Amino acid sequence: MSTLGSSADARGWWLSFPGLLLIGALATGTMAWWLIASPVAGFANIDKHAGHFGLVYLHMLGGTLMLFLGAANLYIGSTRRHFRYHKIFGYSYLIGGSVNAPIAFVLALGKVHDKNLAFTFHLATISDMGIALASLAAAWMGASAMAYRAVRNKRFDSHRAWMIRSYVLTWSFVLCRLVGRVPGAGDIGDGAGIIWLSWVVPLFLCEIGLQWRAGGGKALVPDAIRGAP
Repeated sequence: MSTLGSSADARGWWLSFPGLLLIGALATGTMAWWLIASPVAGFANIDKHAGHFGLVYLHMLGGTLMLFLGAANLYIGSTRRHFRYHKIFGYSYLIGGSVNAPIAFVLALGKVHDKNLAFTFHLATISDMGIALASLAAAWMGASAMAYRAVRNKRFDSHRAWMIRSYVLTWSFVLCRLVGRVPGAGDIGDGAGIIWLSWVVPLFLCEIGLQWRAGGGKALVPDAIRGAP
């Protein structure tokens, strides 16, 4: 009987809520990767990033790991399926992000597209868009560091929550690029508004989801637990 149940579960994993989320994340992630990352992966826009294409390429590689391994690992963590891969996927995700987020921070704050200047920092002339992107990168690094700290201390509920926040911020990198392609969207706050909205709003909604039960009705506590005679 248990064998039949296991077989049914194996056949229907993709109909479960975590399975549907995984399929959706992989499908939309693939489309986003094709639109945003494939020109970099195929060396089609080297001229556009002259002088810093190496950083952009590393950024693409790290982002690819984050986008797909993050989705897979959240599925593994929530369902416990194939759990033997959880640690290696998790560390690979964090390594990819540890490469990607600092590069995003540097590219956001540095002068990289000014043909009259070498790749350098000019703090007095950092754009609002650069500040927004750098803040997103810093938020990802903070959330991921908290997730790593929690799992090292065996605080698995906290680890799970911080990893969810981290992956939401991973998608925010993608979302701001996709929304920025919508005609007229780049005019919002000279482009910075789209970036802020692309990570602050999803993170806020994520926080509501994570804390929803904590704000629910007070659970009834048996007298024995309260210590009543």
